[in-house]
Amino acid sequence: MPDLFASAPGAMLTGRRAVVTGGAQGIGAAVARAFAVHGADVLVADNETIGALEFDATAGGSITSIEWDVRETACPSDLVEHRPDILVNNVGHYVQPPHTFETNAPSLWDELHEINFAHVLRLTQTLVPGMAERRTGSIINLTTVEAHRAIPGHTVYSAYKAALTQFTRSLAAEVGPSGIRVNAIAPDLIESVQVPYATLVPEEDLPLWPNWSPLGGPGQPEDVAGAALFLASDLSRFVTGGTIHVDGGTHSSGGWVPRRTGGWTNRPRNP
Repeated sequence: MPDLFASAPGAMLTGRRAVVTGGAQGIGAAVARAFAVHGADVLVADNETIGALEFDATAGGSITSIEWDVRETACPSDLVEHRPDILVNNVGHYVQPPHTFETNAPSLWDELHEINFAHVLRLTQTLVPGMAERRTGSIINLTTVEAHRAIPGHTVYSAYKAALTQFTRSLAAEVGPSGIRVNAIAPDLIESVQVPYATLVPEEDLPLWPNWSPLGGPGQPEDVAGAALFLASDLSRFVTGGTIHVDGGTHSSGGWVPRRTGGWTNRPRNP
């Protein structure tokens, strides 16, 4: 696909430092590359081994990495020592296939809490004091369209994502006087490792994409990275407490519908 950042007005993050969680692949990797292309020194934290993330280093950006599972309660000192101006809390997962709430085990609630919410609280609390001391910061939380609408079969997951959205709002009000902005991005219909639409959607259903999203689709990780770049840069210097929906319009135009054969779908064959 074309380079979405080639026409941007010069390097927008020169001299900035960023931490991106879950940046080994998918959306996190796209965000890390976009930041580095625009001159940021990016530290990626992921529980997987991170290969080389290729990008145009003309603007002087860099990408380094550490292996860290965000579910560990202790945050590595590397993250604090990096002195980030930008934090992208990208990690999140619905953990299992759809299950009704009544069949969920409480142990699953704890797992969903750790991977979708608790680690954001811990890491953000660790890095906010440094941002406040430097009087600058942009915190970007990755939520989901399901933080704003229902997702049958993933009730607890959506509850924690909604909590992350409210955390974004309240923290934005609290830390704004310290020069820190806090915003969220809510993706949907984005090709990713978790939801690989290229293989998930049968070939005969591909012509139906215009019925699932006003802008068609699916979207790509770079689409989310573009929104993150905006929120990290001075272009959004007066934006805080909000959510950017990168979903092709699904949040505004529709939701889930029941299948005649049981269950639910947001990609109907006969809309």
